[in-house]
Amino acid sequence: MHTHPIRAAVFDIDGTLALMDKSKGTFTALPGAVEAFAACRAASIKVIAYTNGTFFPPAHYYPLLADVGLVLEPGTLITPAVVSAQRLKALGYKRVMVFGADGTRVPLQDAGIDVVDPTADAGPVEAVLLGWTRDFGAEQLEAVVQAVWDGAKPFAGSVAPYFAATKGRLLGISGAIAAALENATDTKVTVFGKPEVAGLEMITDMTGIPAVEMVVIGDDPKLEIRMGRRAGAFTVGVTTGIADAAMFNGVPKGERAHVVVQSLKGFAQQPWFAANGRP
Repeated sequence: MHTHPIRAAVFDIDGTLALMDKSKGTFTALPGAVEAFAACRAASIKVIAYTNGTFFPPAHYYPLLADVGLVLEPGTLITPAVVSAQRLKALGYKRVMVFGADGTRVPLQDAGIDVVDPTADAGPVEAVLLGWTRDFGAEQLEAVVQAVWDGAKPFAGSVAPYFAATKGRLLGISGAIAAALENATDTKVTVFGKPEVAGLEMITDMTGIPAVEMVVIGDDPKLEIRMGRRAGAFTVGVTTGIADAAMFNGVPKGERAHVVVQSLKGFAQQPWFAANGRP
């Protein structure tokens, strides 16, 4: 059992806290999610939401989640685009071609990075960042490939193959484009989102809470659970999204969720929560 006190709870969104209806752009809270937030706050555990999606800029998520009872404090929701913006800025990139919608573009612009559209006449860029969008065609794909052929470094917020949604699985567009880019350029795309630990490091910077004092809750054994285990956090898998218990338990032991639950219902009654802070 995890012997460190839990001071922060890092919840995935899609398939863990809520499911999105992409046609309406709205969320439905999953069973127990609202109560899990309340239980964490009652126990003085800081609540963070870290989605692996870049459907929207962070500011867009807050009211949509609040509409279904999932109220987050300002500055406590991050996306792979937010992590990417921080990392690209720290690496010194000033001019970046973005294959993605506002969910990817806005965080980079907010960080002071010059965002370039993927067009044939874009001109030289230092890096390419892939995010989610449905508004693309051959010109956009060819532009990012050409940029990498010309020496730009390729990055992606996420390369997840799919996300949990109300009507099943949503294709992970940036993952599909990353595969096409790697196929065309023979250049590996560097990922900033899950399962990389950069997001948890950013949360530590924001809160002062180290990963070993976090619980990471998610529906994907290959993404948030793998990320949490890599960082030394306690991990809880939920089967309300893309994975059932067999999928969670089918990964190597060192990458496996510490606990797997059917949903967030009864979150505060889980033994690890009740024993929080006591070895």
